[in-house]
Amino acid sequence: MRALITILIISLGSIKISTCPEPPRMNINFQYDGSIKDVMPIIKSYLEEQKYDIIHYAPESGFILTDYKLFKLNTGKVYLSLSININDLVVIVGMGKYEIVTSGIGNPDDILKMKSVDKLPYRLQKKIFLPIIGGLEDRGLKLVKTRR
Repeated sequence: MRALITILIISLGSIKISTCPEPPRMNINFQYDGSIKDVMPIIKSYLEEQKYDIIHYAPESGFILTDYKLFKLNTGKVYLSLSININDLVVIVGMGKYEIVTSGIGNPDDILKMKSVDKLPYRLQKKIFLPIIGGLEDRGLKLVKTRR
């Protein structure tokens, strides 16, 4: 009986219980009217207006890649890069980096570190990634609602 209780306690202790849901991936899909060649300049002009540095623009394959853009928020520096692939849908995938404070043991120069993620915390996504939806909807693209 004692062994059974011990196994039960160990089993319950090994289960990961979290009240915080995992943040969603930074992925937005849009429908568009026309051809890829019609929508590429619209997206490119939006990115340039928002001060994204486009490092790869391939209208023949419907692909745009931006460099990391710096956002200075109250919580620290956050960087966002966008990968945009246009086929049947416009698929925008965000890649982020943000500063995390590392304290304790180690080199004092390494107190701030950059963490690269494809899922920024949702509070950061609301500030820097989700506003893209409104900007592109204003230009005629239609958001495709996806389940997360």
